[in-house]
Amino acid sequence: MYSFMGGGLFCAIVGNILLVVSTATDYWMQYRLSGSFAHQGLWRYCMSGKCYMQTDSIAYWNATRAFMILSAMSCFAGIIAGILSFAHFSTFERFNRSFAAGIMFFVSTLFVLLAMAIYTGVTVNFLGKRFGDWRFSWSYILGWVALLMTFFAGIFYMCAYRMHECRRVAGHVKVNRK
Repeated sequence: MYSFMGGGLFCAIVGNILLVVSTATDYWMQYRLSGSFAHQGLWRYCMSGKCYMQTDSIAYWNATRAFMILSAMSCFAGIIAGILSFAHFSTFERFNRSFAAGIMFFVSTLFVLLAMAIYTGVTVNFLGKRFGDWRFSWSYILGWVALLMTFFAGIFYMCAYRMHECRRVAGHVKVNRK
């Protein structure tokens, strides 16, 4: 059980770091504009060595930003619940912290999936046609890796929960037989 929780916690911490780095950096997309290379993130775009804030309130950027922030926040909440799940005492008899952590990691996975799907769809269908020579860059790739890490953190914590429940039920059956 502790191995699953440790693996889940490792995946979650790495995933949360990747979410924050991906959200904050300016390399979601690289393209050539007027003969020079440019790149953009969720907050800024850079051309010819100068960076500018994304002042346009475009719905897909706002949605991607919001879902990435929500994903990082729910992943952080899952990390807190995951750390607390190492403690055996619980003030609530029917509340299991490893289950709560697993759910939070799956919620984080859902949010990052929505963010990446929105950004990918708009970029491929709109921006990709606008800029002839373009590609997704490392900040974007980190978002997809963060999705995998949060998903596996959820899987690990659900496995830990199942092991805990199986032991609890088996212990309950032994006590009733005596």
